[in-house]
Parts: sequence; C-alpha cells; structure tokens
Amino acid sequence: MSEVWLIVIACVAVVVSAAMPLLRDRGTPPPPRKETLRDWRNGD
Repeated sequence: MSEVWLIVIACVAVVVSAAMPLLRDRGTPPPPRKETLRDWRNGD
C-alpha cells in the first residue's frame, strides 16, 4: 500500500508543479501579440 501512496504523491507533485506557472501569472495581463502573418481572409 505504501507504493501506491508514493505513486499518488508523485503524480500530485507533477500536476501541481505544472499548474504553478498558470496559477501564479493570473493577475498580470497577457503580453501583446505581434502580428506575424498577413490575414489572408480579408483580401489585403
């Protein structure tokens, strides 16, 4: 049973460490996106 708990704790640690950057930057606005490709739908 202790091996199961180690695996569960390891999975939770991986999920939390992956989610930390997403949760930490929540209050800051996203950086402005640069236009990299011409919008071909408008015909310009």
